[in-house]
Amino acid sequence: MSADNWAVCPRCVAHAKKTEAKQLAKVMATYGKVPVADFDAARAAIKPVEKEVYRTFREDYEIYGASDGAVVVDYAGHCSKCGLGLSFKDQRPIPGAEED
Repeated sequence: MSADNWAVCPRCVAHAKKTEAKQLAKVMATYGKVPVADFDAARAAIKPVEKEVYRTFREDYEIYGASDGAVVVDYAGHCSKCGLGLSFKDQRPIPGAEED
């Protein structure tokens, strides 16, 4: 069975951005204390966060029920890398559906 969608995991991206910020702070703390070439090399070695790398959040969903007078949305999502997950099911009646 295939997923309905593979989304970018917001938790993984947030974690990667925090890691990137810590790395940058560590390099910036060496400013004026190491040779310029070493400082520039260390700064260049920090790779910016590429969100597409974190397209690890599998989404499965189903929408149905209009013919029965109420629309049902059934959603489940889970990250294969960090384990973040969410699932819910909601039902809404269609206004006027009870009229014949």
